[in-house]
Amino acid sequence: MIKDYELMVMFTPKLSADEADAANENLLNQLREAGAEIIKTDPWGKRILAYPIEKHQEAYYYVNYFKMDSLALKSVKQQFNINENLIRHMFIARDGK
Repeated sequence: MIKDYELMVMFTPKLSADEADAANENLLNQLREAGAEIIKTDPWGKRILAYPIEKHQEAYYYVNYFKMDSLALKSVKQQFNINENLIRHMFIARDGK
């Protein structure tokens, strides 16, 4: 079943701004390969974290909106879990409003 999703990702601050953009584009390509239709990306830039994550005080934030088959999402999540530049990610199913 095709659903609308919102994906927030946080990349390590060890990357430059261009490298973080490229890393986010790489994630979007992984989604496309799994059959996702990318709607838009909202880059938030480098922000200070509310609490340290893996000894990092800041991270590059991106919010990506896409449509994808819910059954294909599991394999994408596994790929994201082994990405060393990605310190946090969260998929949210949107109700389509």
